[in-house]
Amino acid sequence: MSSAPKILITGASGFLGYHLLRVAHRQGYQLYGQYHAHPFAHPQAVALQLDLRNYIDMGNLIDDIEPDIVIHTAALADSHACQNDPQLSFDINVDATRNLAGICSDYQIPFVFTSSDLVFDGLKGSYSEDESPNPQMVYGRHKLEAEQEVLRVYPDSLIVRCPLMFGAEAASSKNYFSQFLKGMREGKTANLFNDEYRSVCGAGSIAEGIMHLCQEVSGIVHLAGPERVSRYDFGLAIATIWGFDRGLLRSLSQRDIQMSAPRPADVSLDITKALSLGYAPLGYKAELRDIAEGKYL
Repeated sequence: MSSAPKILITGASGFLGYHLLRVAHRQGYQLYGQYHAHPFAHPQAVALQLDLRNYIDMGNLIDDIEPDIVIHTAALADSHACQNDPQLSFDINVDATRNLAGICSDYQIPFVFTSSDLVFDGLKGSYSEDESPNPQMVYGRHKLEAEQEVLRVYPDSLIVRCPLMFGAEAASSKNYFSQFLKGMREGKTANLFNDEYRSVCGAGSIAEGIMHLCQEVSGIVHLAGPERVSRYDFGLAIATIWGFDRGLLRSLSQRDIQMSAPRPADVSLDITKALSLGYAPLGYKAELRDIAEGKYL
């Protein structure tokens, strides 16, 4: 029987889950990945179909696996879906998270919850962990509620606030990055905001950061890229690195489009704390080049 530590990753079929499985495998973990509706394939991972809203089944699963760490990435992450069905968003993003943190607390299993930069209102940018969140959409509000519940039921948990991520195309055809590349290859015009700023970061760097911090650090930590960039400038970088026609990119203001969920203007994150703990993200252009050259992960 293997003596390697066991890791359970929820949302393993999701974008960040894909990258975490690969980083954890490289570090020698026995891999267990939970999914709900979308199966995933990883030759070294045990795939487990389970609805996280079923508290009893989740407790039984953890009792059976006895993981050494649980990383909770599963979420209803579509902000428009959350806005249109806040009860479903609460059930998945808040209630299931609280229950899972409680189970891990009972077993004293290190627990990591992945939150979002969208807990902030976007009025100033470069937010540190000490600044007060003020979410503007249902998704952000529920992520913040989940953070609060996790720290209430299991104060030793690690909460990682993540930015807009990109990464391996194979991770998900539904991720905006994969869809953007597909559209560019097909010669489609892309509308990108010139006044929406994020600390974009590759999911590979985020996954490396989570695995670096997961068993030694508790509380809230921002893991993001080292640069603040607009959605339009990020699109320009992608077009330049892949050699796409930059004329396909249309620069717009948030004021130009009516959206069902409010979008904060600048939720860039201050990562000073993470850097002091040994987090070492690549710049977004370097990470994009690795993806374009087939050297990612």
